[in-house]
Amino acid sequence: MRSASQPLRQRFPFQQLHRDEVLSRPTVLAFRLRPNDATVLYNGACAFCMMKRKPEALDALKKAWDAGLKHAVWARRDPDLTILHDDPEFQRLYPE
Repeated sequence: MRSASQPLRQRFPFQQLHRDEVLSRPTVLAFRLRPNDATVLYNGACAFCMMKRKPEALDALKKAWDAGLKHAVWARRDPDLTILHDDPEFQRLYPE
């Protein structure tokens, strides 16, 4: 027998929402506290990728690159950045 809440759970991914909120708050706070720190920006890009927020991830990665984090080999191998690997802007920033 199906519970009354089952259809709601299927329509709205509560676990994904919670995970995104858990990742988003500290990421935004870190950006405010250290807006020019390349490592903070890079890790923020990774967090945004995990949340499937590609535009924010790419923006944070561009800022990390501008702040000095230009390790193309690492960025191309980083599994957290997988959703960006085929993006033309990512490829421009971190060529092979």
